[in-house]
Amino acid sequence: MAFFLLSGAATSAPQLIPRTHNDYAYQARAAAELVSLTEDDVYLAALPAEFHFAFGCPGIVGTLSVGGTVVLAENSGPAECLPVIERERVTVTSVMPAVAQLWLDALPTVQADLSSLRLVQIGDAPVHRATAERIAPELGCRLQQVFGMAEGLLILTRPTDPDETVLTTQGRPLSPDDEIRIVDVDGKDVPEGEPGELLTRGPYTVRGYYRAPDRNAHAFTTDGYLRTGDLARRTPDGNLVVTGRPSGLPRRTDHEESSGR
Repeated sequence: MAFFLLSGAATSAPQLIPRTHNDYAYQARAAAELVSLTEDDVYLAALPAEFHFAFGCPGIVGTLSVGGTVVLAENSGPAECLPVIERERVTVTSVMPAVAQLWLDALPTVQADLSSLRLVQIGDAPVHRATAERIAPELGCRLQQVFGMAEGLLILTRPTDPDETVLTTQGRPLSPDDEIRIVDVDGKDVPEGEPGELLTRGPYTVRGYYRAPDRNAHAFTTDGYLRTGDLARRTPDGNLVVTGRPSGLPRRTDHEESSGR
């Protein structure tokens, strides 16, 4: 056991998510490789360091795993972060859509040289296309959409994806060994392109919550798939669009991130 992450819906008791050294190191290193992190990169933790998004997607852990530099911001506001990007020559950061919007809107008044920035990850909530389309021309860097869970599954667009894929989907699972199902209310796989609940199992997704047998009986299928509680559909080219949660299911309140959550 490496540490616990905290999960839980807004109207239920939080659950402890046991992450092991092996699964978390695998996730952080694979995510670092996907975005081509090297020892020359500088990652700005604009979000709180305990957020799974900022900690290991690839975040702090992934950056340190390749010998890069991590800079911790005091807050995520543009008055704090934009000058830090200039001063520390930040190359990669991860933010929520609302934070990205604040940064973009502050550009005329908060003067900063952002030319070092090459990648901004956006997750945690839906990002409007109008906001997504502003990232490249105004921040001068590539956008990466992210859907992830503290329980493990990480879905990302790739740096080489076409613009339309990056603007409209959350991409594909991090690992080739991630297994994805999209099912209807009866647990049957839906036709390709149809929405349904996203189920997953894989090398870095937990097999159960800590000391929570009742929760585990509900959250996992008999063959080990995690019921994410999120609605998703698969595009013809294999990318995933996560559209939210079914009516009546509360939004998760832990450190999960997505463009559809």
